[in-house]
Parts: sequence; C-alpha cells; structure tokens
Amino acid sequence: MKKRTVLLTVPVLAIFLAGCGNDDKVTDVPDNAPVEGTTANTQNQTNNTTTNNQGETSQTATNTTQTTNAAFNFTNFDLDVEYENNQEYDVDYDNEQNGMEAEIKDDRQNSQLKGDEAFAVLSPIFESLKFDKNTSDEEVISEVMNAFNLDENYKTFELEVKFTDGTEKEYKVTK
Repeated sequence: MKKRTVLLTVPVLAIFLAGCGNDDKVTDVPDNAPVEGTTANTQNQTNNTTTNNQGETSQTATNTTQTTNAAFNFTNFDLDVEYENNQEYDVDYDNEQNGMEAEIKDDRQNSQLKGDEAFAVLSPIFESLKFDKNTSDEEVISEVMNAFNLDENYKTFELEVKFTDGTEKEYKVTK
C-alpha cells in the first residue's frame, strides 16, 4: 500500500511543480534585447557593388561595420529599494541564452507583475536609461530613481547590473 501511495504521489508532484515554475518567463522577446553570453552587438557585412561608368564595369568589395542598436545596454538588472514598514520595490530582469525573465514587485502599490506583463512595463523604462559602466554611482542612482518614479524616502537602495560586455556593477546606498 505504501509503494502505491509513493508511486502515485511522485507523478502528481512532478506535474504540479512543472506548472509552477516559469510564470516569470517572457515569451515576446524583442530581437534587439541584448542577451547575456553573446558577443558584442556588432556585425560585419561585406557589400559587393558594381559600378558602370561610361561602359566600364568594376567590382569593389567594401567592408562595413554596422552597429546593431540594442534596446538597452545591460543583460541583467536587479533593483531592490526598501522603505519603512517592510515596504519594498523590486525589479528582477535577466536575459540569458536560455530565455528572458522579468518581474516587478511593488509592496507600496500592492502589485506584482511577471513575464510579458512585467517586461511591457520595464521595456520603455529600460530604453530611457542612458547610463553605462563608466557613469558615476550618484548619476546611476538618480537616473534609476527618476525612471522608475521612486520615492526618495527609502532606507536602502541596491542595484546590480550586468552590462552587455560582461561587466558587473553594484550600486548601494543606505540612509
């Protein structure tokens, strides 16, 4: 009897766990979103052109480097802003080769978005962010606070960003 119970419980648990796991996956991933682990966002193209000048034909090969404009300059973005009374604003975004995940949790507004719904909110905000790995910590924090329209009365601000070149930076402030 115990064997039968165990044999029935294992498949039921496996199905249940499979259904719970990936609700923060983004299914509508834009082509220009940078992906962690891929090489830089540039591509080389070779163009062959034929010119006809007064009956003469000449072939010239030209190499051009074309930069693909990424939607934003990072592949991972983890923001955690803590306020009084255990209120928190949390953004988790990862775009890795095995897929994109996005989640926004806002205790102050009692809301939580995941997957495509979260990415739809995050995408225009991310596109507005212009900082890079060389931007000062103060400028990054100010830009992020403004872009997300966050209240300045926070207790702690923590941001971890992984840029498209693989550089990882942390920005922290405790008041």
